Amino acid sequence: MREKRHAEIVGAGLGGLTAAAALCQRGWSVRVHERMPEMRIVGSGLSMFENSLRVMRALGAEADACRGARQGFERETRDARGRTTSHLKYSTRMFEITRQQVVAALAKAAERSGAEIVTGSTVVEADPSGAITLAKGRVCRADLVVAADGVHSRIRDQLRIPYRQRWLKDGAIRIMVPRLPEELSSPDAKRNVEYWSGYRRILLAPCSDEDLYVALTTLDTDEVGKRIPIDKVAWQAAFPALRDLIGRLDGEARWDRFQVISMKRWSKGRVAVIGDAAHAMAPNLGQGGACAMMNALGLAVTLEHGADVETALEEWERKERPLTDHTQRFSSFYSELTVWPEWLRSRVFALLARSSWLRSQHQRTAFHIPRGTEGFDAPGALPAG
Repeated sequence: MREKRHAEIVGAGLGGLTAAAALCQRGWSVRVHERMPEMRIVGSGLSMFENSLRVMRALGAEADACRGARQGFERETRDARGRTTSHLKYSTRMFEITRQQVVAALAKAAERSGAEIVTGSTVVEADPSGAITLAKGRVCRADLVVAADGVHSRIRDQLRIPYRQRWLKDGAIRIMVPRLPEELSSPDAKRNVEYWSGYRRILLAPCSDEDLYVALTTLDTDEVGKRIPIDKVAWQAAFPALRDLIGRLDGEARWDRFQVISMKRWSKGRVAVIGDAAHAMAPNLGQGGACAMMNALGLAVTLEHGADVETALEEWERKERPLTDHTQRFSSFYSELTVWPEWLRSRVFALLARSSWLRSQHQRTAFHIPRGTEGFDAPGALPAG
C-alpha cells in the first residue's frame, strides 16, 4: 500500500481550498496556510456557471454555496439612460453568489474531507524540493506545495519562473448593497444588467433576496471615477437611470485595477502555482475564480494517476492551460471595449447576441466539463433565491 502523500497549500482562496478538498478526497493529507486571521472578502459577488458548479458538486460544496443564492437566466447591456442595447439568455445554469459564501462552502468541504486550515499562518518561502518556511522559521516538508496566494504571490516571485504582468486600462470598485423589497418584484430581479456610459460601466448582479453586488468599472486614469469613498455625484451624472441606487452605495468598497498574469510555466519542481498567482485575468466573463477551481481539481486528478509529482505537474499544465489562456484573451478583449466609441461598442454587443460563433467563444469556458466532474450531472433543482 502506497504511503499517504502530503501537500502544503499557501492561500485559502477559491483555488487553494478546491485543491485541498480534491487532494484529501484522493487520499492526501493536506494543510492550508492562510496569512489573514480569518477568511474575509470585501464587497464581491461571483457568477458561478455550470463549469464551476460542477467542481463544487464533485467536492460536495454546491448545496452550501448555492443556498439562498439567486439563479440567473439572462443578461442585458444598457446605455446610461436605461435603454437596452443587447439581451442574452444564458444557455447554461448560473448562480450569482457572494464570494464569502463560496469560500465558506469550499472551506467546509475541505475540512470535512480531512484538510487542516491554519489562519494567521504566513509562508515566507517555498522550495522546489517540496518545502515551505513559515514566518517564525519553521520548515514544513511535503510531496507537493501549492502556491495559491493571489495576484501578488510571493511564492511565484521566489520561484523565478518568468512571467508577464500586463496592466489593463480599466478596473472596478466592488461593493455589496442591501436589496430593497420593491426590487424583488421588478423585471430585473433575476437578471444581470450592465450599464455603459462612455468609458464607465456599472454591473448590477443580485446575489440573493438580501444582497446586490455592484461593480463600478472605469479607466485607471479616471481619478474621480475610481475615488474611495465613491463620488456619488460624478457617477449619478454619468448614469441618471441609476441615480437612486448610486445614492445607496455606502458600504465597504475597494478599487482594483485589472491585470493579466501569464507565467511561462505553472510549476517548478514539486511546487504548483494556481489561481490569480498563475493566471490572473479581468473579471469580465465571471470565469477567473472558475479557472482557479477547475485547474485545482484537475491538479488533484492528474496527481491521482501520476506517481511522479514533477512529471504529473507538467501533464496537468498541458491539459488545463489551453482553456485558461482562451478565457484570459476573451476577458481582456472585453476590457478593450472600454475605450471604443459607444456606437461601435453597441454594434459589437448586438453582433455577440446574433452570432452563434461569437457566443460559443464567449461561453466556451462556461460549457466546459472540468476533469474530475464527468459523472456529476446537474441535479433537477437547487435552492434558489
